[in-house]
Amino acid sequence: MSLLANSVISNKNSGQAPMTQAGHTGLQSYKFIPAPRVYVKTADVTQNTPVQSYFAKSNGVTPTGWTDLGSVQGAVKVTYDQKTKEVRTGIDNLLRAAYLEQKGGNAEFSLAQADDVTLEQVTGLTASVITAGSTVNYQIGQTDMNVLAVLFVVQNKLNGKEIQYYNPAAFITFNFDYSGDEMDLKVTALLPGFTAAGQTNEGFLSVTMFA
Repeated sequence: MSLLANSVISNKNSGQAPMTQAGHTGLQSYKFIPAPRVYVKTADVTQNTPVQSYFAKSNGVTPTGWTDLGSVQGAVKVTYDQKTKEVRTGIDNLLRAAYLEQKGGNAEFSLAQADDVTLEQVTGLTASVITAGSTVNYQIGQTDMNVLAVLFVVQNKLNGKEIQYYNPAAFITFNFDYSGDEMDLKVTALLPGFTAAGQTNEGFLSVTMFA
């Protein structure tokens, strides 16, 4: 019995060479290693939303009119959900069509600086000053859901490319989270639909990519 020699495959399939074509923002990133930051401000309108006002790369500088929430622990997880409804017929239950039954989005992130400034920005609470410069008090749970415009900025540590995710009126909830030996402020932002200026259909995120 003879054994046939097989050569080891060495091509772009095995080596996973990156694509060479340039995209709208130039050469495509080999990998996106995100350096995140989160900003908030008073909610914008959800009809004719002025997304064009935020078409500027931050490069690590707080965008005008926004409040920086400080150090982010880990990454910002942005999710866009689509639930599909299938249309089937017959005894064999054959697929005939499909449509989107539900759409939505949310974002989750943890803030490492779980201190008074961050807590006030996330909850909308105002401190009761017990001792000026020393002691303040907050009554957690007295407020309803806070609504804020949110801007999530992630910059690729490898090549400086930046992606910004914006929603004009996110519903903000939070809890205290413990990761390892530290306490974080874990925040969830539910992203409602909005209509961007110049558009007719609603969306959930305005995503801008900068070279």
